Amino acid sequence: MKQQLPHLQISRFCKARPEAVYDLVADLQTHLDWAGARQTRDFHLVSLEATPGPATVGTTFSSTGVIPMSRRRWSDRSTVTVADRPLKFEITTQATAGERNAMTAVYRHTYEISPAAAGSRVTYTLTQLSITNPMLRWALPGMERMTWLMTPMFAGRGLRNLLALAEEIDLPTQAGARHRLSPAVGYTQEK
Repeated sequence: MKQQLPHLQISRFCKARPEAVYDLVADLQTHLDWAGARQTRDFHLVSLEATPGPATVGTTFSSTGVIPMSRRRWSDRSTVTVADRPLKFEITTQATAGERNAMTAVYRHTYEISPAAAGSRVTYTLTQLSITNPMLRWALPGMERMTWLMTPMFAGRGLRNLLALAEEIDLPTQAGARHRLSPAVGYTQEK
């Protein structure tokens, strides 16, 4: 029997259209807003280097961020592996945490977006594909389970932030106002 990889899955309803949600996820610069500025102080994106515009399959980018309950920071190198507008966006991330005897891990982040009555249903799945030199909380069997049980709290907030931003941008657009993402973090509204 094949052992199941550690993962979590969160699904939420959003009033924004699937295209609006997808466009935010595919615009990597917006991650600094919904996974950075809007995220908790204990777990958030600090920097992101990516080419502007919608990411496509093969797009690579790097990011850094804060790890909950740790002085360590993460440093990631990510590649877009699926970009099927507006249904699915997937990123594979090679993560490093710490400097000496650094923890390294590979994660797959999948956003599945489907039309729903008056909006969309967004399912986020985080899968740990591999890990080496894990931090203590990932190395001890009981602590690893507890860490995975707490992870939805942080990942869930990120997903809620993404969906809230999609609604902020898309709902006024549906009502006739035009929005455009600004080059900086966030968006601007034009009437």
